[in-house]
Amino acid sequence: MGHGHGHGHGHTVDAATRALGVSLVLHAIFMVVEAVVGWWSGSLALLSDAGHMLSDVGSLLLAWFAQRLRTRVPASAYTFGLRRLPVIGGLANGLSLVVIVVLILVEAFERMDTPPEVAGWPVLAAGVIGLIVNLVGAWLLHRSDDRSINVRGAFLHVIADALGSVAAVASAVVIVLTGWTLIDVIASVLIALLILAASLPLLREATLILLQRAPAGADVDAIESALREDDAVTEVRDLHFWQLDSGQTVLSAVVCCTAGTLAEANALADRLRELLHDRFEVDHATLEMRTVDAPRPHHHF
Repeated sequence: MGHGHGHGHGHTVDAATRALGVSLVLHAIFMVVEAVVGWWSGSLALLSDAGHMLSDVGSLLLAWFAQRLRTRVPASAYTFGLRRLPVIGGLANGLSLVVIVVLILVEAFERMDTPPEVAGWPVLAAGVIGLIVNLVGAWLLHRSDDRSINVRGAFLHVIADALGSVAAVASAVVIVLTGWTLIDVIASVLIALLILAASLPLLREATLILLQRAPAGADVDAIESALREDDAVTEVRDLHFWQLDSGQTVLSAVVCCTAGTLAEANALADRLRELLHDRFEVDHATLEMRTVDAPRPHHHF
């Protein structure tokens, strides 16, 4: 069973790496196209979307790099491997999104009083192509079935940019039909708000994982109570439950028990690990088994 899980996980990582690579190439090509058209047409909405696309390219590159490294075997000093790299990538992606939002809003407010002339048809064409590129990228990432914070961060970038493309298309249609160029500024603000909405949950989750908070929805008290349900367990101390990456859960605890032999202690540890895995989805549990009369350690968390 463990072998099958590892094989499936490896297949998912490979699929996600390929999806990130293809999305990276598509976004890099279109970013240049969108920036050129936005500058030529005078559209802030397109330039904003191109700026976000630059952030997308950076985030996809970072996500792709982190994805390739997450399964590498590093030096022995990295006892947990490099599984935190995707979380750092997700945090960097979220911060870059916030920077892009600030830049877009500053430029939008400067243009609010005197909206510049905007060529509607080039904006419409670029917006439609951008929407297609982003939908293809989002589909590839979703199809990879990887739910790590790294891939979800890249996915949120792409979805936010797809929504930005929709806003750019809508503003272009209004400009073509009515000539009202202020809609371009309004669309750029909408894009910024969509980007911000996508980035805040990502930032929160990445920060909580790096702070080694228990996974969302986990009830640490319930876990401790469940461990105590076994008749051989007398006390549970120093219980810690955290994530290496989104979905990669780790638990450690000191379990005082009535086991009289090493074989009994081993059997108890196996039962408790199975309970933790089946009831609380704990992927890796390290349990220190101690007798009832064992002294408490002088230093503990």
